[in-house]
Amino acid sequence: MQENYQSYLEYYVSYIRPAINELDVAIKCKSRLGNKELASILDSTEKEIENIRSTHDLKTLNQSAIVKIMQESNSKLCKIFQRELEMGSPFTYSLEEFAYIYDFDTNLVCNVCNKLNIREVTWQNMPSIFAALPYNP
Repeated sequence: MQENYQSYLEYYVSYIRPAINELDVAIKCKSRLGNKELASILDSTEKEIENIRSTHDLKTLNQSAIVKIMQESNSKLCKIFQRELEMGSPFTYSLEEFAYIYDFDTNLVCNVCNKLNIREVTWQNMPSIFAALPYNP
């Protein structure tokens, strides 16, 4: 994964969105994913996937198994997923919730959103916010 993105939007478009799309296709098409393929999509390790599968007796990598793995994995993408679930996946987010989900400094998000005249985060204005936020791995 490339690490020299200028903005979080570049990271999101280059890494997060494609990973979500790959997972979506794999689940909907009932593709046969192995630990190696899933680890690659999640930017995790085969060992971590194996450990989670073993701990929760996940024999096949179906939709519910993938969700369980994402709830347990330490990968950056899975951490975002976990915090999103914790917030209840609302249609709008407070600036603080958005900062928490994506692991941004709350003051930074508030300053960026103030400059953009944004009071709450939606899927529609998220790209503008991401574009104004630096990517810090």
